[in-house]
Order: sequence, then structure tokens, then C-alpha cells
Amino acid sequence: MTSRQPSLRSPLASSERRDHVVRIENSRGPLPDGIGATEWALERVRHQNPRIRAFLTGIRLLEDVHDSNYALLHCSPQRLEQIWRQVAKVATLIRTDLAESLKGGSDIPALETALSRSRLALRVLTTTALNELERYPAVPAPEQLPELRKVLCVSIGKIHSFLQDTFCQVMAADPRSRHGPDYFLSKRFPRDVEEAEWLHASVDRLKSYLDKLESHRYRHLAELEVMLRREQVIPAGPVWEEIGQLLDEFQNLLTSMLKEILALRGIRFDEMEALDRYAFEIPARCHMLIELYQAAHQVAEEIVERAKASGGDPTRRIDELATSHIVLSRRMADLLVELDRSFRDLMAFVPLWLENIELRRALLLTRKV
Repeated sequence: MTSRQPSLRSPLASSERRDHVVRIENSRGPLPDGIGATEWALERVRHQNPRIRAFLTGIRLLEDVHDSNYALLHCSPQRLEQIWRQVAKVATLIRTDLAESLKGGSDIPALETALSRSRLALRVLTTTALNELERYPAVPAPEQLPELRKVLCVSIGKIHSFLQDTFCQVMAADPRSRHGPDYFLSKRFPRDVEEAEWLHASVDRLKSYLDKLESHRYRHLAELEVMLRREQVIPAGPVWEEIGQLLDEFQNLLTSMLKEILALRGIRFDEMEALDRYAFEIPARCHMLIELYQAAHQVAEEIVERAKASGGDPTRRIDELATSHIVLSRRMADLLVELDRSFRDLMAFVPLWLENIELRRALLLTRKV
């Protein structure tokens, strides 16, 4: 094995080797056993700092066009062109400068592990997003714009996730810690932390709210559906007042929570599609149930009024009323099943979504113990 050059062992290097730390302003971070400060200084200048600059450049370029998916799907053609140019720049940067910077290895085991994961993530990103973007010219044709909007929704999310997650891993393994000056060169990072935390907090609040609604959901939706099929009579009085309150809460508070989360920038395209479906289905079915209930009572009142006015056979009117209740109660029961299914699907989706947010919640300034 080639011996190390004596010229590299300056008095400063010897002192730092004894301390076995890296000094960044007033902070001190330990180096792994067998890695001296001089070796790390060379690696930092030759590989790690250029790597960090490439990451930060890509994140800054993506910052101005990382709109919500809703905004991207409905923005003007001029804005879409601006977004496309910027994303193309980021894609080029990732393929060139960033890819080249990730090739360099590290003598620090944790950093080498992070780099290996980053290289794997880059290969996945290339096959799932970058290659897809290359299908479009610098100036897309008008007929390509609708498809390009959807591709950008998915691709921007994947690129942003790649830049965040891989940079987070690389910086977490950096002996200077994530509080080094290079980390704070990007103004985007405090906002990303805030957005990631806000998305997580919003989905966590949604999960807690759904947990509270679960018992009411079973008592009012499932049991009412059974009662409607068994008795074939439209409920009235206290029974409907309770279900009406629950439907009103579904229509207003729950729907507003879903739409609030839909507008957040941190939500991904597939998550947006799933949540958008629930935000449409649940209030729509609540509205239909309320309309059916009101229609059932209007029909009942009309039958009674006609019976009074005509003086006809009361048995016939009772049969008409019973028939209307049978038909409408069946439809209400079907709608309750559909509403209950949508709610249970949402209940199953949110914990898994929250877990995924936990796993990918990048740029946290403190590590979990």
C-alpha cells in the first residue's frame, strides 16, 4: 500500500487528528475512527462541497416552479412554458453536474452509504421521470400541452423528492452536521421544513378527526342503513337529527379539511388524485342523502294533502305513502353504503399516507431518536 505523503501532516493536521473533530465556526463534529481531519478536508473540497453546490443549485432552480398540482394543471400556457424551461434545466443539471458529483466515493462509511443510496435513487429517477421528460421538445406543440401538464405534475414531484431526500441523506452523513454553513446557503430549506411540517401536521389532524368520527360513523351510517332496509320507512325526529348533524359535518368541516390539504404544495400527484376523489364523493353523497330525505317528506306531505282534499280511500293513500317510503328508503340505504365505503376508504388511506410522509419528510433539522 502506498504510504501517505509526509507533506500533508502539517502541525495543524496533527492537532486536528488528536482532537479527531471537524471545526465549523463554533461547532464540532466527530470523524469516524481511522479518518483524519486532513483526509476529510481533501474529500470535502474535491467532492462533498461541489456535490452540495450541485444539489443546492437544482433545488433553487426548482423552487420557482414547484407550484401545487392544481395550479400546474390550470396555469396559463405562458406559465406552463416557463415551468417547462426551468424543469428542463433541472433535469439537465441532474444528468450532468449532480450525476458526476455522486460518482465520487467517500472514506466515511455513513457518507458512502448515503452516496450509494443517492446513486440508486438517481437511476430510478432517470427511468421514471427524466427519460419521460426527454420525449418533449424545448417548445412543445399545442396538442402536447395537456399531456405535458400531467407529466410535469408527476415529474416535478419526483425530482423534488429526489433532491430533498438524497440531499438530506448526504448532509445527515456529513461530519459537519446539518447545521454547517453550506446547508443554510439555500433560502428554500427553511420553507421546505415549514411546508413538510405543515403537511404532516395537517394530515395528522385529519387522522385524529377521522378517528373521532369513526364511532359516529358506525352508529349513524351502518346502523341506519340496516334499519332502512329492515323497516323500509324514512326516519324522522331525533333519529334523523343525529344523522343530519353527521352529514352536515361531513359536508362542511371534513370537506374543508380535505380541500385545505389539497392546496398544500407538499402533496404529491397520486395523493392529490386520491384525496380529490374523497373530497368530491363524500360531500356529494351527503347532499344526495339530504335531498332524498327532504323529497321523501315532501312526498308524504303531498299524499296527506291530497287525501284531505279529495276525501278518497285512506287505505289507498296509506299504500301510496308506504310505497314511496319503500322506494326512497332503499335508495337512501344504497347511498349510506356508498358514503360509508368512501369514509372507510379514507380512514384506511390517511394512516398509510401519514406513514409515507413520515418516511420521506426530508430536511428535518433534528434527527429522531
